Amino acid sequence: MVRPEHQDTNINSKYHKVMAWLSPSFPVGAFAYSHGLEFEISVGNISRSYDLYNWLSDILQYGSVWNDLILFCEAYKAKENALNHLSETAKAFAQSKERYNETIEMGKAFSKIISSINRSDFQPMPLPIIVGYISKLERISLEYILPLYAHSFMSNLINASTRLIPLGQTEAQKLLFDLFPLIDEVSKQALKSNICDMKNKCILADLASMKHETLKVRLFKS
Repeated sequence: MVRPEHQDTNINSKYHKVMAWLSPSFPVGAFAYSHGLEFEISVGNISRSYDLYNWLSDILQYGSVWNDLILFCEAYKAKENALNHLSETAKAFAQSKERYNETIEMGKAFSKIISSINRSDFQPMPLPIIVGYISKLERISLEYILPLYAHSFMSNLINASTRLIPLGQTEAQKLLFDLFPLIDEVSKQALKSNICDMKNKCILADLASMKHETLKVRLFKS
């Protein structure tokens, strides 16, 4: 009889890659961006965990995160010659200079790192485009990685907020866990959607991103 501790464990390297790509330690510089949150917090619009939850849930369902999920899916399904068009669409939906730089710079860093690891030459693209396309090349299920991409997006913004408002580590993690059902629900909706379903109803979040560059003291690039 084979003991459980002696049984072979089937480890899928694809899961390790996803963990690495979406980890805060993956050097794309995600820690440097607050996505406009720094301005919202500085003027007092967000001061509690409840405020932050509402802001995050809105951009997830109706704003920039929703659009990123659509672009991720489109890039996953696209042929290589369609990526430039998708990249231009992603740029057009970046409603501020800082939001534009955010998706371009992180996407450029991701492309550079993956090119070095895979000994290939991926052109710089907005972050959801390059991550979506690489996921397809690595044969990682879209249904598996899409909610994790959204999870990573939310987690990065929550981590940024812990440096700006009285939000302890435990409360921050509780907030992230509270977002799990919504992340899954929105990801399922994005899987059934297409490029025509991109939208933006989060005007105040866009204005916050525009006004962020006017702050005299800033911890973040956006």
